[in-house]
Amino acid sequence: MSEPLAVMWAGRGGVKEVEVLDLGKIVVGLLVVLVAVFIFVPGVRQSFTRVLSNSETVVVPPRPDGGAQSAQSQSNQGEVVEQELEIITLLGYDAIPAIVAPDFLSAGEAQLQYSPDEQVLGLSINGDNRAYSIPMLSRHEIVNDEVGGVPVAVTW
Repeated sequence: MSEPLAVMWAGRGGVKEVEVLDLGKIVVGLLVVLVAVFIFVPGVRQSFTRVLSNSETVVVPPRPDGGAQSAQSQSNQGEVVEQELEIITLLGYDAIPAIVAPDFLSAGEAQLQYSPDEQVLGLSINGDNRAYSIPMLSRHEIVNDEVGGVPVAVTW
């Protein structure tokens, strides 16, 4: 436990040692005040959220087939219009890079490098077959690839 902070006070009656608040109590008090301000003062909370968040506006073009759109995206004349959507990210980006256009091993090389019981996520498009290692996906979370001529995002 920390000891109380003391200062020497020189006055008419001589020098006295005066106890000041315990440093731990000061820290706890400041934290309580900070949490209270964050909870009860909306402007502080909104400013803090703006600092940590990221937003961008995307424009969604009308569907070429005139298919189902929300009621807000259709004008009174039946004309389909673009929609503007704001995407707000509250959590910051992590530092884990995605794998882009990965190199793959041949079946023979993969048998030598991986154990037979390693879990994989398999994907087959237009005769192009891929196996993504689940332990590798657990470390990188996303792989941007092209399989059978189709762009894919493999996630775990």
